[in-house]
Amino acid sequence: MASSSTYTSSTRSKKIKSKSKLDFANPCDCGYPSRIWTSTTKDNPGKEFRVCPNSTDNPEIKCKFWEWVNEEDTVNKKKRDEVGAQSCEVRAQSCEVRIAIMDHDFNIYKKKTDEEFDKIIRKISSLKTYVIVLFMLFVVSL
Repeated sequence: MASSSTYTSSTRSKKIKSKSKLDFANPCDCGYPSRIWTSTTKDNPGKEFRVCPNSTDNPEIKCKFWEWVNEEDTVNKKKRDEVGAQSCEVRAQSCEVRIAIMDHDFNIYKKKTDEEFDKIIRKISSLKTYVIVLFMLFVVSL
């Protein structure tokens, strides 16, 4: 989830508009999801770092949480994302299999139900015939 915010760097006096991402997996010392920013300094261009969201959204709250996003974190996140994607794929395939099984079972039950319905219709037809014959016998006997 990215949001646009203004961040004042302690090494630079001018404000820059940048996009940050919330990092729910790595909360700050306050317990809030940290924000990931990308450095624009000459020494660390493009390197990502985490800060407390209060330090950027509310300058009155002085949370000192700040850390670089390690490459290991990035690699682990990519691995987690890949595993998550594979897990989603497996769940989707599992759902497809369950849907196919349910569809198969439904067709079997539908066929059985249709057969039972046809038997009932045939019985009703034969009962109608008996009722008509009995009615005619009754009328004739009068």
